[in-house]
Amino acid sequence: MVDYLIAGAVLVLAVLVLARQALRIRRGGGCGCEGGGSSCAAPRRVRRRSADASRYPHSLELRVAGMHCEGCVRRVEDALGALDGVAAEAKLPDAVIVRGSRPIDAAACERALRDAGYEVVEVRS
Repeated sequence: MVDYLIAGAVLVLAVLVLARQALRIRRGGGCGCEGGGSSCAAPRRVRRRSADASRYPHSLELRVAGMHCEGCVRRVEDALGALDGVAAEAKLPDAVIVRGSRPIDAAACERALRDAGYEVVEVRS
């Protein structure tokens, strides 16, 4: 009987730890690394467009919550770079410059970042 109680307690503890991690990522933790450490492995970089101002005359500045490591920076840049006609450059802790060949849709940028697990805190034109 005691064995079942111990096994049940271990199972409940494991579920609580996993639920806490899922909530942390959901609240804008992005990669879930919470600020660094060995779990912050950099993801593979997709093809990046040059953010040369002469090619992309329109720009937008974003403050993004949840970027903790270089892996987060790459995920943010890749999420925004997947938008048509857009190149992005992110810097820790929360700055992102988005450049576009035409006027940039801020709502589309926010959706792309939200889908990647990050939250836009501020938008500046």
